[in-house]
Amino acid sequence: MNAIRQIESDDEIKIFSDPYRMKIINAYIKARKPLTVKGVADIMGEVPAKVHYHVKKLLSIDILVLDHTEVINGITAKYYKLTTEQFKVAYQNVNNHEALFDSTTNMILSVVDEFKEDIMKGAKYLKQTHERKDESRNGYIDKEEIYLNEEEYFAFAEEMRALIERYQVEGEQKAVYNIFTGWFKKYW
Repeated sequence: MNAIRQIESDDEIKIFSDPYRMKIINAYIKARKPLTVKGVADIMGEVPAKVHYHVKKLLSIDILVLDHTEVINGITAKYYKLTTEQFKVAYQNVNNHEALFDSTTNMILSVVDEFKEDIMKGAKYLKQTHERKDESRNGYIDKEEIYLNEEEYFAFAEEMRALIERYQVEGEQKAVYNIFTGWFKKYW
């Protein structure tokens, strides 16, 4: 599942970039296993009917595929999985650049908002439990500027991906940390 899925048409971008659908995609990434619509709804704290509508949209552009079915109490449960966990928008194929800008902004804000929500949940937990034995292990936030030529940009992106993948292995005595990464060329 390591192939990169190219999002190529205006319609695909519109479907893919919906913030609610991004949350569904993230639910599948976090679960790391095929899920039913009800399973996704439970993870998200949503009603299955709403999730089902958006899952159908993601199926229509091959972001999700049917993995298998199971008969449970006489009802056929459909388990879906992501076709990949890496997506790339093929900007050169897009006709409606204004819509692309809006869609890209929605995707970015969706990721930023989810990270912000996780930070706030963690802060609330620490406030309620007063669990501050070693604050250096609770989290870290930083914002820096770096300077890259085109070759260094691609090398940096690959190094970041490899570093993150190295630490995505669950194990005993390991706590879960959320990481938010992003870089963009500064034009101002």
